[in-house]
Amino acid sequence: MTGNKLINIEADKIGKKFGKTSLFKDINFNLTKNDSFYITGPNGSGKSTLLQILAGIQNPTSGSVIYKSDNSIIEKEYYKNYFGFTGPQINPYDMLTSIENLKFTASESAGENRIIEYLEKFDLYRHRTKAVKYYSSGMKQRLRLIHALINNPEIVMLDEPCSNLDTKGRDILYGVLDTLKKDKIIIIATNESEDINLCSKGINLEQ
Repeated sequence: MTGNKLINIEADKIGKKFGKTSLFKDINFNLTKNDSFYITGPNGSGKSTLLQILAGIQNPTSGSVIYKSDNSIIEKEYYKNYFGFTGPQINPYDMLTSIENLKFTASESAGENRIIEYLEKFDLYRHRTKAVKYYSSGMKQRLRLIHALINNPEIVMLDEPCSNLDTKGRDILYGVLDTLKKDKIIIIATNESEDINLCSKGINLEQ
């Protein structure tokens, strides 16, 4: 997507309030290629909110998120060109098949070959002609994960990626992420110990 350019994400004193309630404040970190980063903490601590701030979906109350390409600042309107995101709020179209859903997500450069590749990788190819409304919750979660990965993004952001996955689904996901983390930035909002162990560093919002 960005060739050999070095991509960085910098969190600079990020804070978030809802009314008078402070979720977190003074969050600082810098991520670049090969970094895999977890965001953990108890329910309601702001894991999903912080991930959405990093993606530009929400705005922080204080501080800033800075994306850079070879040390040149990327404007916020272009963030979406650099990351793939999924979470519980990402819902596929129930009346469409998995292939039809992914055609909405995939860029022209990805093409149908990559759609098929990922459906096979996540063991959904044999269900490719079935409407998503007939998928189990675990199958829908696999489709959400493909949604985040299909365009080969430099940054992969996953909110509770193991939600509804069985052992096989988790094994598939961890295998894919173990390969991707060698040359991508991976950010996971999670309380799963296996997700945390996959990452090289992270933050606990309880602390």
